[in-house]
Amino acid sequence: MAEGTTDGHRWSVALEFHRTLPKDYTLPTLHDGTKTQGTSLLCQRMYIGGVRIDHQGGPWADCQPVTGTQDPHASGEMGLWGLHDKGLSGSRLMVSNPEADVAYGVISLTDGTQVKATTVTLPGTTYRAWAAPIPNGQTITAVDQYDTHDNRLTHDTNWH
Repeated sequence: MAEGTTDGHRWSVALEFHRTLPKDYTLPTLHDGTKTQGTSLLCQRMYIGGVRIDHQGGPWADCQPVTGTQDPHASGEMGLWGLHDKGLSGSRLMVSNPEADVAYGVISLTDGTQVKATTVTLPGTTYRAWAAPIPNGQTITAVDQYDTHDNRLTHDTNWH
């Protein structure tokens, strides 16, 4: 889906869809004791330098249950991921699962660099994502998302 090199390390992010729940996957239990709903599984596989982020959590750590190929609950999230300190240091990946009207994201860094990432849709589904590398030592000043007409839809400055 998306890949490149930053800080001398190869990185990649791919969405993986399982039409039915894998046999060794157990739906998570919510705080009230009920099971999470879902008939399918959507995974966001992220790698830096050949190491899968969240690999310590097991094979389904970066997955969420969804209902079919068009579950609207799978969009609107964004996260900063890395191999160290919960994504606060080292090479990191900013990954967004944007709403349907987002065509791309632009990340502004403290050194003035801007990183653009195009939204990609997982074939046969409505699940979408964009991903961009954040080099070691850089801090994000803003994350903006745009539509196909270059209209800014969101402006987020909470990623310092």
